[in-house]
Amino acid sequence: MAAEPVLDSALGHLFARALVAIARADDKIGAEEGLRLQQRLAHRVAAPIALDDLLLADPLEPHRLAESMRGGAGPFRNAWLLPAELAALIVRDGIAVVLAKGYVSEAEAHEIVRFASALGCSLDQIRALCSRAAPWVGAVA
Repeated sequence: MAAEPVLDSALGHLFARALVAIARADDKIGAEEGLRLQQRLAHRVAAPIALDDLLLADPLEPHRLAESMRGGAGPFRNAWLLPAELAALIVRDGIAVVLAKGYVSEAEAHEIVRFASALGCSLDQIRALCSRAAPWVGAVA
């Protein structure tokens, strides 16, 4: 089994903003979600990211993340991580973050689907990624 990817600072920051957008989809980030978010970021991103800075940043829209991954210029022109691989990380870690409070809201599930879809995942692929932790998430479109 391959090691879990560790994201560089630029991609890690976008990844973190995507997780915040998912956690905020139900209009709040509870203490449990905040703690799990910090844990996932510490595990996934090479450079530390201050949660306060993320919460103050403008919300990240899924199409902006996808544009950053596809763009021929900028910090991602030589990205080693494919959009579908980033989508898988966002789905898995997004579910882990929001499940910290005990459930995934419909709004959070919708946001997970939006990010994965923007990165090129089909609904079948999203369902497969969600099948263990939250099987119904892929049904939200």
